[in-house]
Amino acid sequence: MPKSFHIQYRPDIDGLRAIAIISVILFHGFPQYFQGGFIGVDVFFVISGYLISTIIYANLAANQFSFQEFYARRVRRIFPALLAVLFSVFIFGWFYLTPREYETLNQEIAGGAAFFSNFIFWRQSGYFDIAADKKPLLHLWSLAVEEQFYIFWPLILWGASKLRANLLYLTLFLLLASFGMNIFYSSVDPVGDFYAPYTRFWELLIGATLAYFNLIPLQKISIIQSAKDTYSIIGIACIVCSAMMFNKSLAFPGWFALVPTLGAVLLIYSGPDGVVNRMLLQNKLVVWVGLISYPLYLWHWPIFSLARIYFNAPLNFNETLLAIMTATFLAWATYQFVETPIRKSHRGGAKIIFLALLMGIIGAAAYFVKEDSGFASRFPVKPLQRVSQLTGCDNVVKDGVLYPCTFGNIHSEKTVLIYGDSHAGHLTSALNYALGDQVKFIFLGYGDCLMSDKEGADKDKLCQLMWDQVRKLRHEQLYAVIHAQRWGDMQPDILKIRMKEVFKVAGLSPKKIAIVGSIPSVDLDCSIANYYIPARNRKCSVYEEQIQANKNFVLNTKDLPKPSNLIFVYPYEKLCPEGVCKVIEGSTSNYWDDAHMSRDGALTAIPDLIQYLKQ
Repeated sequence: MPKSFHIQYRPDIDGLRAIAIISVILFHGFPQYFQGGFIGVDVFFVISGYLISTIIYANLAANQFSFQEFYARRVRRIFPALLAVLFSVFIFGWFYLTPREYETLNQEIAGGAAFFSNFIFWRQSGYFDIAADKKPLLHLWSLAVEEQFYIFWPLILWGASKLRANLLYLTLFLLLASFGMNIFYSSVDPVGDFYAPYTRFWELLIGATLAYFNLIPLQKISIIQSAKDTYSIIGIACIVCSAMMFNKSLAFPGWFALVPTLGAVLLIYSGPDGVVNRMLLQNKLVVWVGLISYPLYLWHWPIFSLARIYFNAPLNFNETLLAIMTATFLAWATYQFVETPIRKSHRGGAKIIFLALLMGIIGAAAYFVKEDSGFASRFPVKPLQRVSQLTGCDNVVKDGVLYPCTFGNIHSEKTVLIYGDSHAGHLTSALNYALGDQVKFIFLGYGDCLMSDKEGADKDKLCQLMWDQVRKLRHEQLYAVIHAQRWGDMQPDILKIRMKEVFKVAGLSPKKIAIVGSIPSVDLDCSIANYYIPARNRKCSVYEEQIQANKNFVLNTKDLPKPSNLIFVYPYEKLCPEGVCKVIEGSTSNYWDDAHMSRDGALTAIPDLIQYLKQ
């Protein structure tokens, strides 16, 4: 078989890679100044679609395409640097991450090794949420999308070529279909729009379309220099303006992603002679950054994220610069001593098998650690007990109806309603543990529901559905009603008015009523790190304003006139004596997360409530 087609090297495309990676790093390192730098990923997609599709189109046209060679090249290109990063974070996490942190990291490692990361993060949350800072392999979502594209794209083009279909029409059809789904989901499911492969493929297909046009004879007609310069200037302007002016509030990708992607297309189309390509993108330093852009992309985010986790704090300006320099050095070393030697190696088949085997090993090891809940036996201390604050059931909405969570002894004649927000939810596991064999519990709780002064004033639809369920319970004989929520720091006169409404217990008629106070938030990650890892020992944050708010709630409610069948319960007094919260006692965590008690914490905090319900 004749030797397959290889695209002619263009240093300006490596320069464009440099622009893309620099924008991403500036966004991750200095998001307050470069809020739109995430568009660098979209530029990478266009470059990848252009380069890889050029090779596929040319080899298909010459009847030289080989699936074996194509996927072998993908393995040689993608696996070496990715393996270096995955193994490194795996080892770092073994020594310096708590079991819960290590469990999460290994889920990400397994997803990265399987090129499934985008689906994992899609299920978890949005790309821009606060927790994203502590997801060391979050950036691998884009690599997963790219590799998912290359699983199907060669197969589609090969099949179409065998059927003698028009590859340009096919490419344009798929591009428009993907872009249409992107526009649709940008308003229906923004998080899905960001992570889903089918709403992102159009960005690679724009590059593929350009590749097709660059290979047909029409493009042998020369483009005048002024046109090249114009395309080049408009292209870089699109990318720079996107990076500087876009922000996380946009429905992205949506329509907005057209700006950086078309900018990348114009820069590639203008060719090496375009003024920006010639004067900026082919600069030796810029090209060098482009050459190491792939390992630099892989290294920079884990360094940022793991440093934030380790120090339990955001990075300051100097620390961010040090992290960028470290990532750049590691990227150069990876390119020089890992990627390049493997690419130049002559033992092709054995090398591919070895790389694939290593990827399988790291993926399997990560999955095992994740299933073992972070391998707490790594540390010479007793595993920290942190039992969930919830019973396992939750309020379910189906066909416009909210179904309460019922637990405990469902045959008991004693029915206790627990309602409020999440600070009602964190009582359920403890109450079930203490009284579940004696009492039937009904739980109605969600977010900030049931905090309004007037019944049904909540605008949230789910809150309204919960009120519907509360009204239905007015016809039942309830043994007790427990109202719990995060009360905040209300002025005494406002609190007094609010309590008059709460004393009415939503129109219910129970024998007993309990109003349960809230607890202050704590820095739980810091406390757990101090428990497991002496090297990470830190003074943990104390939220004084929340401590004071809880003190004020106790002070301002103890002397309020109240019905004879009503008691106040103050978890704060038991959990935070003298204003210092007992986050971890012995090997037991009293907190489930930063703002909610674990089952054991609630058992410590509400013995008065348990005794009241037993009487």
